Amino acid sequence: MMKRILMLATGGTIACEPSEDGLVPRLSGGAMLERLGELPCEVSVRELMNLDSSNLQPEDWETMARAVAEAHDDFDGFVISHGTDTLAYTAAALHQMLRHLARPVIITGSQLPLAMEGSDGPRNLRDAFFTACEGVPGVYVVFHGDVIDGARAKKMHTERFAAYASVNAPLARITPEGVQWRERRTSDGKAFSLVAGLERRVCVLKLIPGTRPELLDMLVDAGYRGIIIEGFGAGGVPNDSRGSFLPAIRRAVEKGVVIVCASQCVFDGVDLSRYPIGVLAARMGAVSGGDKTVETLTVRLMQALYHCRSMEDVRAFMERPV
Repeated sequence: MMKRILMLATGGTIACEPSEDGLVPRLSGGAMLERLGELPCEVSVRELMNLDSSNLQPEDWETMARAVAEAHDDFDGFVISHGTDTLAYTAAALHQMLRHLARPVIITGSQLPLAMEGSDGPRNLRDAFFTACEGVPGVYVVFHGDVIDGARAKKMHTERFAAYASVNAPLARITPEGVQWRERRTSDGKAFSLVAGLERRVCVLKLIPGTRPELLDMLVDAGYRGIIIEGFGAGGVPNDSRGSFLPAIRRAVEKGVVIVCASQCVFDGVDLSRYPIGVLAARMGAVSGGDKTVETLTVRLMQALYHCRSMEDVRAFMERPV
């Protein structure tokens, strides 16, 4: 029996057409489908929005999550067409909000507009529908033949068709013989649920040599409830008499702000137990970001601050494996 797939169109480069101000998303989901030819499934289309993904906000992630939740039991899978610039954030958000999925949710886009000659859009969309028909539950990014866990996607290139990497957990590759899974997941059997609600007062502070700790104090004073510090190497922060971040971390934690240490390195993650600067940061109350991407840490922190009642609950939620 042919699978029934719901396509949710949200805009992005894949839907762009030329204008006086450059490429703007105009192409509807239906118009995109017409350019693909025959597909291995029956497709319904819902137009959610038509935005450059740089303009997406957290409430738009919730709109997408609710659209999937409302139709979860009526379709065999979902394909979301999306802009590439913030696609990894959306994938991380849907991974967090759509709990115990029994269906695949595939997010894809393209580096060139679908209507442009030589576009990677047709391939990516066809691959997305093909992967959705596999029936493997979960949130995934499909791009240039790669199938990436929604919590592990990272945009690495602004122009190359192979734009995304799977960070710390390669999952699958689409080949002429089919999808070659390293891990073919199954439903955990629990009831599907939508966990909405995100605390917006979260930010990322990327350190450079010479960043002053007063900047962290300023963010706390500005009302941020959660701050991810992109530190050096395995998550190190400056601990030098000329500008130690440790007192600022302690002050922030004492005021109830959650400080998460992440790494500027894409792969391997954070280990706060390796060097004294990490050990001391943890003693001040900083939380390790582990091997999670900054996109996943951002969304997870937004969700933790919205739902958790205590700092201990937030810490446990943040440190839980992807």
